[in-house]
Amino acid sequence: MAAGALRGGYPAAGAASPPRPGGAPAHPFKGRTVGIVNDLGLEEQWYLYQKTRELREAVKNGEDLAPFRLRNPEAAVYTIFMEDSTRTKESFRNAAEFHGMKVNVFDAKTSSFQKNETITDTIKMLCGYSIGQSIFVIRSKIEGVCTWLEEAITQYTSSRGFPRASFINAGDGRHEHPSQEFLDEFTFLEHKGWDRSNIHLALLGDLFHGRTVHSKVDGLRIYRTVDVDLVAPRELALPKHYVDRMVAAGFNVRTFGSIEEYLAQPKVAKIWYFTRLQLERMGEKVKDQSAELRKAVTMQREFVDKLPEGTKFFHPLPRDARHPTLPFWLDNMELNGWDRQSQNGYFTRIVLLGMLGGLFGADFDGRSPTRHTGAKKAELPTTPERSGLAGAAGFVREG
Repeated sequence: MAAGALRGGYPAAGAASPPRPGGAPAHPFKGRTVGIVNDLGLEEQWYLYQKTRELREAVKNGEDLAPFRLRNPEAAVYTIFMEDSTRTKESFRNAAEFHGMKVNVFDAKTSSFQKNETITDTIKMLCGYSIGQSIFVIRSKIEGVCTWLEEAITQYTSSRGFPRASFINAGDGRHEHPSQEFLDEFTFLEHKGWDRSNIHLALLGDLFHGRTVHSKVDGLRIYRTVDVDLVAPRELALPKHYVDRMVAAGFNVRTFGSIEEYLAQPKVAKIWYFTRLQLERMGEKVKDQSAELRKAVTMQREFVDKLPEGTKFFHPLPRDARHPTLPFWLDNMELNGWDRQSQNGYFTRIVLLGMLGGLFGADFDGRSPTRHTGAKKAELPTTPERSGLAGAAGFVREG
């Protein structure tokens, strides 16, 4: 689907929300959904990063934070997490409280989901419980669920006269995790002194299951030139279709089977992005090789002296306390970039909620998203059947 095309009757990635009745200009972000990274165009992502930079500077300098607060007690944020989470869920909750919004931590385990209610019916009900806009932050094993809900619920809210709801994908299976990608790219830009000309980074660990890595296929296009080193055993390698998309976007891609192999060659990145081995998503055959696979992508003390000066390690967290790919002896070293990265999740999500809630955007210049040659909007499902949700279609909607 081409960028700017209609999806379910309203603008897709990079396009503003529909015009208001009476011809009033549309807000560029209010009511939008972020189901994938490309639901924000590149210049829209840059706007998010610059607003987050302003917020961090204001906090650092002790300035008045009122301009960054939505202050709408009738707007509601619902966090609906059907998989475990700490950082994503708590950072969104605290970001919503920063804005003075109603915050609802939805407990799926004690909800009517246990009575086989569809998530579509649940969302319809919740949209009617606020006078203001509702924003839903959803983590699910069902890939593409936010895209499906955006289409289903937008028609419903429009017909009932409710404010248009927004949906934020907080991780859907092994598909994408866009808000994590935004905080990662903000962290990389901050680390690089806001230089967008190029980036060279290594992606290490479970690249097969890691949705944070999959989101980088699109998120890294914020840079003009990209060099990516994929460091993972064959069993955990980045799926070919993601590699193909990186190459099509003009990335220079190299592959290595282990950290040891990677450090044996001269062109080593200074930005390393680790991911944990997601054993809960692996088959029994791969689990049997877990010790060998971990060793290939776990940092060892003898590797430290081989790193380029100025190297920083990043990780979306959590680390596996039993077998961390970033061992705890690294915590107090200059290599530690993941603590700052984790805190950035709070600030980027404050800005993301502010954009979708209509606070930020009046100063956005509205330029069309810049796209590199070969880059395209990812094809997204519009129905459970097309998205691989067929087995869970009853959860999404009534048959």
